[in-house]
Amino acid sequence: MNSKAKLGAVAVLATVAMTTGPAASAAVPAAAAQAVPAARTAPADPPAFAPPGPEARRRAAASAADALSARSGALFKSPDDTFTLARTVIGTRGLQYLTYARTYRGLPVYGGDVIVATDGTGDQVGSVVSGQQAEIKVDVKSKIGADAAATTARRLLPTVESTDTPRLVVHAAGPRPRTAWEVVVTGATANGTPSVLHVFVDARDGSVVDSYDDVRAGTGNSFYNGNPVTIQTSGSGGSYSMTDGTRSGLRCGGQNGAAYTGTDDSWGNGRGTDLETACVDALYAAQREWDMLRSWLGRNGFNGSGGAFPARVGLTDVNAYWNGSFTNFGRNQAGSQQATPMDVVAHEFGHAIFQFSGSGGAGSGNEAGGLNESTGDIFGALTEHFAANSADPPDYTVGEEVNLTGNGPIRNMYNPGALGDPNCYSSAIPNTEVHAAAGPQNHWFYLLAEGSNPAGKPSSPVCSGPSLTGIGIQKAGQIFMAGLNSKTTPWTHAKARAATVAAARQLFPGGCTEVNAVKAAWSAVSVPAQSGEPTCTPNPTGNDFSVAVSPSSATVQPGGSATATLSTQVTSGNAQNVTLSASGLPSGATASFSPASISSGQSATVTVATSANTPAGTYAVTLTATGPDAVHTAQLTLTVGGDGQGGGTWAAWTSYAVGDTVTYNGVGYRCLQGHTSVPGWEPPNVPALWQRT
Repeated sequence: MNSKAKLGAVAVLATVAMTTGPAASAAVPAAAAQAVPAARTAPADPPAFAPPGPEARRRAAASAADALSARSGALFKSPDDTFTLARTVIGTRGLQYLTYARTYRGLPVYGGDVIVATDGTGDQVGSVVSGQQAEIKVDVKSKIGADAAATTARRLLPTVESTDTPRLVVHAAGPRPRTAWEVVVTGATANGTPSVLHVFVDARDGSVVDSYDDVRAGTGNSFYNGNPVTIQTSGSGGSYSMTDGTRSGLRCGGQNGAAYTGTDDSWGNGRGTDLETACVDALYAAQREWDMLRSWLGRNGFNGSGGAFPARVGLTDVNAYWNGSFTNFGRNQAGSQQATPMDVVAHEFGHAIFQFSGSGGAGSGNEAGGLNESTGDIFGALTEHFAANSADPPDYTVGEEVNLTGNGPIRNMYNPGALGDPNCYSSAIPNTEVHAAAGPQNHWFYLLAEGSNPAGKPSSPVCSGPSLTGIGIQKAGQIFMAGLNSKTTPWTHAKARAATVAAARQLFPGGCTEVNAVKAAWSAVSVPAQSGEPTCTPNPTGNDFSVAVSPSSATVQPGGSATATLSTQVTSGNAQNVTLSASGLPSGATASFSPASISSGQSATVTVATSANTPAGTYAVTLTATGPDAVHTAQLTLTVGGDGQGGGTWAAWTSYAVGDTVTYNGVGYRCLQGHTSVPGWEPPNVPALWQRT
């Protein structure tokens, strides 16, 4: 997990002028990124993963193309630049993040990617960001040959296993773009840690411009998570594998990369030194993290596109790491436990999320490395809180169960200084070892989620300013993930602040609580307000209303429809014209309002219609009432495929109540606890949730 890469230069993100009134104007400083007025879509709590349909994706691409053209100056676009859509990631509440790769005279531009964020409909652009800081004006011819560049790159690792073919690029992740050879060297560092090192060698003079390392060290019988636990595996008839057939790419095995296999679907012996048991814990944690990403953060898999990565156990080292394509887990110093508790596993897969968010890559320099390490810690805390496993109660310390070096937790998020890491950001962070440099953002996340003096939880010191009130870990996670989706190279604390402030504005447009909480938490860890960062003024006109839906839940079969009444009431000032809309609908479903717009104080009927192809499950449908002076929402819980009484076949993502009955593999079950079914965590043979009938 150690990074010896050089520090990248800082690019400042422009921010959006925030009010909750009729118009929000963009402030456009001279920087390499520009945020524009946030879309007035409203939050759902908790969010459902409901990918935008083809039409919404088409509109997002059209909106993004317009934004790229309109903001070419702020993006430092030269006449020789070309933008190509590289990928689209769907985020919390259906926000769409379109990443455009930049080429200059045919050469890929490292650091030149542009990320355009739109709302779920694709109509409203929330932000346009890029890490590039200057227009490219370079000679694309190389004076240094590829072989010479590879020789230079290999000198950075004491042990070299292989070297990829160098590729000629433009390095634009600093203040002066230059033509460079990108060389990927695989090997090991001086202390034996595996390394997949990207080295940029100046194509004119042969000097090393920059570098970054992909490696970030860092029903079964479980050691950490209680017994028994249910994990998703595959196979039948005496041939089983620790391969998750529902999460593409997720499997667990030994150091040869192959998944463990067996003649039955029972795994491990529950002992801390047993490798099969370590895989039980690794799969359990990775599957909970996957479910958390979907249910809480609206992300589809670790790579944002429905993909996962393998896990390996049995590393003969007091360590764990992500190497750019798989996670690898060792043991504690005493040799008594494998390093696979939930927060450590989620931490390493968190590096994968970091790498596959925003413009991608691990990023160079200790500041980016510290933010990457903190990202792993934050996903560890989120996963623990989502899982709510009594065998490993959720907390904000890292690795306390494995006792890696015999000194308890390796990091403390609510008070990093308790373990010798910095609580506050300072000019020393870019030269601080990456694990210690995780301190400021870890501290920020705790203050945002829990506050400085939360009831029943540890108090957290602030570096400056007043005491803080938290907004809850789920909202904090949504804001963090949305900010990470706008990550550009190089990633800095200043850019993380700007991105999360913009994310809070776009995710929670109806008020200023979340926006101001994000800003206050950053200020509390000494990351100051950025140039042009405005204040957030809630409802400056004083005209406001409330909204409610009755009934608040509905159950339909595929192809059926349900109706509800959406009512509004003036709460202050004057009535205003309100336009109604819906988001979070499953595929094949539509929502219509009669009438489509009302005056606050009036009501409308909403009809949600599904198609025969609408997948079974429970969905959080957000009904949005948008007026010129305020935006409010109500949530309709839509269950497709359930009848409220049971009697059918068990289905994933379905709401079940106490007493409901289902069949699964020909066996009948009765629900003991109300819940929404989660694939990979159930099926209904979990004793705490289901009883055989």
